[in-house]
Amino acid sequence: DLATRAQAVRHRASWQELSRRYVSGKKLPFEFYTHPKLRDLEANHRFTNSENHTFSLNLTTEHLIEASLTHYDAAIASGVKPEVARRLLPQSMYTTIWSAWQPKQLENFYKLRLDSHAQAEINELANAMNSL
Repeated sequence: DLATRAQAVRHRASWQELSRRYVSGKKLPFEFYTHPKLRDLEANHRFTNSENHTFSLNLTTEHLIEASLTHYDAAIASGVKPEVARRLLPQSMYTTIWSAWQPKQLENFYKLRLDSHAQAEINELANAMNSL
């Protein structure tokens, strides 16, 4: 996901990333990571319309992701450029990155990210890389 990518690219390696400016959700479907603590989360949201009527909705994390995608698709359909519309996509969206490492850089990455104190998602990435 984008948050884990942000942690990874802090390491001084050579990075490239799939650009959602040029690759739409139609060419490559959007996928999302939802942390286990957020999967069953439901919150009550209050809205007031232009006529001052207030209403409430109980929304789950999945509802918010779906609403973001619907809003993104509507923006694209109305002529908003993808590089602007992608700002509507949640941080939980998966991305694809490629990297090239010098041995010392990779050694430092593993030292920090394989540690038991590392955030679970970056630790999982480091373990997957290390297993290759």
